[in-house]
Amino acid sequence: MSVFLAFSGGYLIGSLPTANAIAGLFGIDLRAGGSGNPGTNNARRLGGYGLATSILLVEAAKGAGAVVTGGLVTGSVGMMAAGVGAVAGNVFNVWYRFRGGKGLGITLGVLLAAWPLGLVPIVVVIAALALITRSTGWASLGALVLLVTLGILWFPMGWPTGWGVSRTSLLPWLALGLAVVLAPKHLNDLLATRPQIRE
Repeated sequence: MSVFLAFSGGYLIGSLPTANAIAGLFGIDLRAGGSGNPGTNNARRLGGYGLATSILLVEAAKGAGAVVTGGLVTGSVGMMAAGVGAVAGNVFNVWYRFRGGKGLGITLGVLLAAWPLGLVPIVVVIAALALITRSTGWASLGALVLLVTLGILWFPMGWPTGWGVSRTSLLPWLALGLAVVLAPKHLNDLLATRPQIRE
């Protein structure tokens, strides 16, 4: 029951429509312009780097806050459940008829609070792939593959997590949970933007 409460609390935190609220202060509706996605990348496209950075910081704070709250509910298990719940709330947002953002900003906050030493290689890889492929979609999917791989390896290798989740046996479940939530959205976006082959 406590795990369900942690997940539900994380979902509610993650679903708070803060990105569009912040953009609205600048007279911008993220849902009505650009890609229509209420996230950092669309904010950069419509409002510049200042707006995008503001939204990224708030989304990351939501993710970290959800993890900390989940930890208060039921320790490391609560951290994992609330972290996955927060990302699910962002991607499948009840306020937007379950069509939300891409979840990258809030995932940054979740990993920063739950698994900071795992976050470092993921940030490096996503930045490198974005430069190489010129595609945030491919970079994100590559980072998710790395996330799951690290989650599976971290526990048997006995690597430290930094702070956050102390039971490293939970890391594979955290990684898989995040990947299951995030991968479909990014894969769908890639398929939607794939050039059409003319016959």
